[in-house]
Amino acid sequence: MTHYRRQDTPEPLEARLLGRIEGCTNPESAELLSDGEHFVFGNCMLTVGIPTYRNGQGIVYKQGEAFISLGRLSRDGEVSLVSRRHIDGLTATLGIDILRKGTLNFPEGTAFIAEGGNPILEDNDLVNPDRDAKPRLLAFDGLGAHIVGAVRLDTNSPIGRKFNRIDQPNGAAIDADGNLYVGDIPNGNPDADGPPPVPSAVYRIPHGTIDAIAAGDRQAAAAVTRIPMPGFVNGLTSSPLDDAIWAVSCSAHDPAGGGLYRLSPDDFASGTLRDPVVRDIGLFLDGVGVTRRGTLLASTPITGEIHAFTVDGKHLTIKVGGENIVRMPADFNVCYPAATGGEPCLLVTDISVGMPSGDGSVAVVEIPGL
Repeated sequence: MTHYRRQDTPEPLEARLLGRIEGCTNPESAELLSDGEHFVFGNCMLTVGIPTYRNGQGIVYKQGEAFISLGRLSRDGEVSLVSRRHIDGLTATLGIDILRKGTLNFPEGTAFIAEGGNPILEDNDLVNPDRDAKPRLLAFDGLGAHIVGAVRLDTNSPIGRKFNRIDQPNGAAIDADGNLYVGDIPNGNPDADGPPPVPSAVYRIPHGTIDAIAAGDRQAAAAVTRIPMPGFVNGLTSSPLDDAIWAVSCSAHDPAGGGLYRLSPDDFASGTLRDPVVRDIGLFLDGVGVTRRGTLLASTPITGEIHAFTVDGKHLTIKVGGENIVRMPADFNVCYPAATGGEPCLLVTDISVGMPSGDGSVAVVEIPGL
């Protein structure tokens, strides 16, 4: 039986650092490709200090300046950068996952990344989200470096017409059956005290509708469901153990104080958000992961920690050399590369808010036994 518990004083657990890629700019999420060696990550290109957005206190994304990089963890365990600007000219490249059950138009192995979300800055002015923003799940070939297509999430998209436009697509996940999930953390309002422009929610796009929705079929969007998440939602992941999706809450007004939520197919059918499985981890959670042994993980960029909750009730924080893995761990991902022989690894991005361009990194660490 699973017993996840938060402890006031988590026990540190030393992980094995396999390598780092330096010189990144606000890397937010990374994911291993289907070959078991290469991984992709988005450099989301953000800035702070824009007076017209929350008095200079909030994150704003630079329009058209984000890009996707390609890295590699060889079968010998060597971490290297293959291509820095693998795909260029993007905006707000955030959560990412890999399609493991293809469709007619999106082959198995296609990567989907949440992209184009608010708030956006162009020429030192905030972009009008109702007129100019183009949020979407962008699909691309990770090795081939070409865009395959996209699922639009703007006002006039099939999903936008059924519900509302997605303000800031952030977390992204794909389950074993190929269903797509995207979380909206609607931060586009330039007034921090004002209401969000749209509800915070997690959306489920059934695998069988992906091609039609990408083609603009409004009727296909009837099968899309969502779960509102009042504490706002950031990272998403698909559990390798069952058909559940896990999400973390992320806001200053989060009633769970930083919660880990399990979202089942029945929850999406009813639109119900159940109580968090673990709560009070800390405000502004970002990433979430689940290993094949059932260990839950979550990141808190403000403190720089990655928390792990084992099925037998242990609460750990993952360290390298006794220190946090990176300064500001964002939407990390659990993966099983060929180099580690079946043991889990973390791809940990340092989003490096407020740091100079090129000051971020992506770390690859092995967490055997978790």
